[in-house]
Amino acid sequence: MEENEGKSIVIEKCFSTFTLIKENITVLDLSNNYNNIIEKNMQLPINLTELYLKHNELTEVPVSVLNLEKIKILDISFNNIQYFDDTPNFYETIEKLNISNNKLLGPPYWIWSEKCKHLFDVNIGLNMNITKSLDNAYFEELLKYNTLVTRITINNCMLIKHLKLLGTFPKAKELILGSSELRNMCFTNKIEEVPFNGLDKCCDIEILELSNTNIYSITHNINIYKNLKKINLSLNKLSGLPEEFCSLVKLEVCILSCNNLLYLPDNFCKLDKLNSLLIDSNSLCMLPENLCRLPNLSKLDLYDNYLYEAPDEIEKLLEIDLAQNYFDEPDSVDYINKKGKIRLSQRERYDGRKLEITTAESEYSKDETDDELLFSEKSEEKEADNRPLSSPEDWDSDEYWIPYFSRQSNVPQSEWLYFVKQKMKEGNFCPMDAHPIPIADKVKYEKLCHPRTEYESDGQFDDYSGDDS
Repeated sequence: MEENEGKSIVIEKCFSTFTLIKENITVLDLSNNYNNIIEKNMQLPINLTELYLKHNELTEVPVSVLNLEKIKILDISFNNIQYFDDTPNFYETIEKLNISNNKLLGPPYWIWSEKCKHLFDVNIGLNMNITKSLDNAYFEELLKYNTLVTRITINNCMLIKHLKLLGTFPKAKELILGSSELRNMCFTNKIEEVPFNGLDKCCDIEILELSNTNIYSITHNINIYKNLKKINLSLNKLSGLPEEFCSLVKLEVCILSCNNLLYLPDNFCKLDKLNSLLIDSNSLCMLPENLCRLPNLSKLDLYDNYLYEAPDEIEKLLEIDLAQNYFDEPDSVDYINKKGKIRLSQRERYDGRKLEITTAESEYSKDETDDELLFSEKSEEKEADNRPLSSPEDWDSDEYWIPYFSRQSNVPQSEWLYFVKQKMKEGNFCPMDAHPIPIADKVKYEKLCHPRTEYESDGQFDDYSGDDS
């Protein structure tokens, strides 16, 4: 208690000095546990242009802050603020607002209604309940406004049904919708495809951060982003990219790490301004020809894929990682140094070649003979029965006829099966290998579970009716 009072006295004395020279103070940082002082609504220097109030357990924006008229940068992140709808006196001068990591129940209304002329950077990320107050009428009202914000951070806000809100930032050049921090995965924005309704109105985007947003597909109209320079699609569920992706000719940085990609579009080498391509932890089995001949490519991360050979002309690259594929890594000092540069920002990576696990693509291999097929069929029948061969005397036992079936229903699918299913969705025919459990096995299982009932007769039907019937 005395220690806290001592801190207050020091700060109050400091503020008494500020009162005398307050016209000369333009930057003030009251972050980290100064909430006792702030809650007194003490007078702040009137010429403040930058104010930092992080980590103060504030439940609302202090009146003394709202009354300031010259603020250009306001950081009130990491507090417990639920609402910030009252228009502050500095709405005409504010340029950067950070209200992330709070408990907002709705977006600050004045950002939309006042159409602030100088506000270009807004960070409202990590407000997990920010859509709580967005009922139909309020949400529709917000959609009528177009802000002038050019950089919007709105990651980890549980945006699912309110993605149209992004359409109110048509001037946006940098849009941060995702985050690679795994500790916030349960609060991610849920996006299934890109572009979506709302994002399609932000055609001037240059930087698009969509990491860990549950994306399944990139649609064909991705080419509306003619000015896109950087895109981060890591930690999603992408299995492929459309050819139109290759129309993003201004793209310089492309991050596709931790997806399910099997291949890149054939025209990927049209991205001649690309200087950094991160496509580690995917399922790549091939690469576009002449990938390393891209004139500006200097960083290539292919760690943990299913490639059988290294790309050509890797010598000109400045950073590259080829470990954990189905070929031996180069052992030159030059390659080791280039790999080390990539791994400065990576953790827990392994060197060497990936252990190849061979799995049959279909139930029967083409190289099997008739005798081998017959033997394998008998082996499967024995495994399905899950018991030793019996004698004819056992057939009279009721227990013998209880069906046994040991085949697992959730057979893990290989990358090839995943690829085949994707092609089936595009309208191709249905190959035999696409079924995780063959139809014949399903029929066999049904017969075992529901055997046909047969009655034995010694020449006379059982008749339980009376003689008079």
